[in-house]
Amino acid sequence: MKNILIMVDVQNGFVKTPYAEHTLVRIEDLLQRNLFDEIIMTKYWNEKGSLISRFMGWNDMCSEHEQEIRPEVAKFIHHEITKDIYSSMTDEMYTMLSDLNGGTLPEYCFILGYDTECCVAMTATEMFESGIRPLVLTNYCGSHDGEKYHNAGIVSMEHLIGPDFLIDDTLHTKKDLQNVIDRVMETQKEYDVKAGIVK
Repeated sequence: MKNILIMVDVQNGFVKTPYAEHTLVRIEDLLQRNLFDEIIMTKYWNEKGSLISRFMGWNDMCSEHEQEIRPEVAKFIHHEITKDIYSSMTDEMYTMLSDLNGGTLPEYCFILGYDTECCVAMTATEMFESGIRPLVLTNYCGSHDGEKYHNAGIVSMEHLIGPDFLIDDTLHTKKDLQNVIDRVMETQKEYDVKAGIVK
């Protein structure tokens, strides 16, 4: 099975504070190591009159500059999906994941990006509920609103998808990546036994 990475909203409008920039440095370092078979970038856009504009008064991410993908990561992207909602799990995403995985949805996908407490958490939760294991690379996630919100996203996902899917490893090699996969799948076997699915 291919190791697919979903890179959530690494765009100018979300990478605009020193804290968010620090996360970007780690993301760029990870991508330079060429650990993933496929990298899908999601690109968030907003517009005046949207639901988030109407309900929250939030009018960021409306300009082309804000929506632009950060150049540090753009060269690593294999596929791009545009969205106007928190979750990256659009119909287009499900179709792409199936196509990349030989016609069926993958057992797991890796996730990183911005904002941990919003789009990353929503993507991971919907992926979880669709039966795909979301492996959230927490060292490579961040929030444009700072560490407080990033940490809130981590705490929330501990309950939403479980701590075993929150990966805080620093990845340097493909062996590191495989170790994460092996660890998660071994834990899954233990849970399946407890659930009576396998003996």
